[in-house]
Amino acid sequence: MYRARFPIMQDFDRVTWFDAEERKIAGDRYTYGFGQTKDHWTQFEEYREAFEKDPDTDIPVPDGYTAPFYKAKREREMRQAHAYFKQRLDEAVAKGLWDPEKMEVPTP
Repeated sequence: MYRARFPIMQDFDRVTWFDAEERKIAGDRYTYGFGQTKDHWTQFEEYREAFEKDPDTDIPVPDGYTAPFYKAKREREMRQAHAYFKQRLDEAVAKGLWDPEKMEVPTP
């Protein structure tokens, strides 16, 4: 679903990272993290390029952010969410709290 129906989200995700404190930093102004400026992204790009060459780089992380940085794993997260809600639905059907045929709560 993510690959087939969410191309704009995929574009945003390509330039979106999270720091060790789960603070978002993004390269697209439409999805900047809270309090993020254009300078934060520029600092992050410099840091990331230097880090890829040498993990012991002296280039600082952007102001207010904490290394290490990671990217979201949307497909894995969506699969986990689907499994969780499928389990809840199956339990509700088994207890008679949901009618999958009528797609409603059964009436007594």
